[in-house]
Parts: sequence; C-alpha cells; structure tokens
Amino acid sequence: MEQAFLSSRIYQLTDPPFSPSIRLGQLARSGSFALGVTGLLLLGMTQLIATDYGAPPVEPSPAIAPIHMPDVKPTVYTSEQVPKPQELPPQIQPTTTEQVVDPGKISTSFDPPVVTKKKFDPTIINADPLPIYKPAPRYPRRALAQGMEGYVVVEFTISKNGSVKNPRVVGGFDSAGAPTDLFDRSALNAVERFKYRPPMSEGQPVEKHGVRNRIVFKLAK
Repeated sequence: MEQAFLSSRIYQLTDPPFSPSIRLGQLARSGSFALGVTGLLLLGMTQLIATDYGAPPVEPSPAIAPIHMPDVKPTVYTSEQVPKPQELPPQIQPTTTEQVVDPGKISTSFDPPVVTKKKFDPTIINADPLPIYKPAPRYPRRALAQGMEGYVVVEFTISKNGSVKNPRVVGGFDSAGAPTDLFDRSALNAVERFKYRPPMSEGQPVEKHGVRNRIVFKLAK
C-alpha cells in the first residue's frame, strides 16, 4: 500500500506540467509581459511630462464700433394758463332819465269876481289834464351796454279817472336821429303807469285823446 502511494507521488512529481523547464518558460513570459506593460506606462508618463500644457490661445475680441450718443435736449412741456372765468360786469350805476313831457297848458276860466255873495258854479270850469305821477322809465339793457341814448314819442288817451289808455309808439330814435326800437318797450311800460288829474269840461271829467309825450333816455355823465 505504502509502496503504491510513493510510486504515485513520484509519478506526479515527474509529470511534464510540473517540470522546471515549463515553469521557467511561463515565468519568463509573465516577466516579459509585465516589463512590456511597465515600459508602456513609463513611456506614457514621459509623454505626459514632456507635453507642454499651456493656456489655450486667446482669440482677440471683435472690435466694437464707438457708440455715438446724440445730444438729447430735454423736452419741456408747457401748459397753457386756463383763462379765468369771465368776471361779472361792474354794477350798473343808477342813471337819471331826463324826461321831456309836454303836459299841455292848464287853463281855467272863472267868472269875474263880483261883489255880491253869489255862489261859485263849478260847471263853468274847463281844465286840461295835469300830470300827477310819472315814473322814470327803465333804461334798456341792450342800449345801456351799447352806450346808446335816444327818445320815444308815445301817444295815448287819458281816461276820466286819470289813468292812461291805449298807449302806442309814434316813433323811436337814437341821439343821432336814426330810427330805433330799443327804447320802445321801456317807454310804453313807463307811460302805462302815468297818473293825471283828468281833463275837465264844464266841471265834469272827460277823456282826452291823442295826448303825446316824448320819453327821453339819456345816460348820466
């Protein structure tokens, strides 16, 4: 048994794969390979060291044309002044109106005085109308604004109680004598308010037709 084991051991040691020549060849090949790899590594490192890694070239920047800034003038905004509201016209000063009125003649007739105690008979009294109240006419606004003066001739009837009836304008004129109707309405309104002592005929009040007055409009100086 022991003899068989020894023979087997000897056989294994003398087997060709484990011969010294084979093992030396394998070691030689491995050493050559290792040397080759080491040489390649050294060569690569030498190349890396020899290589000059400088900074990449800097390309010149493109030329920029000079910027011309135009002269800018400041814009000035002006606002127009809002006109003030139209002021009210100055207060109209009171004016005086010159009235030229032809009241007519007032005539009375009486019996000649007598010494006797004869009583006075009123039936024999005749009298023309006598103005009692004549208000001043109102100056027309348009004529006042234009500084115009003038007059109006008005014809009317005096009633038995002394009031005015049926007034009408005969003619209206400015100070230069040119016809105008600016004063007509104001003149009529004034004449309608006239008051008279009525005309008397034989002691009785009567109407008097065709009475004319000239109403003058004149600005105060």
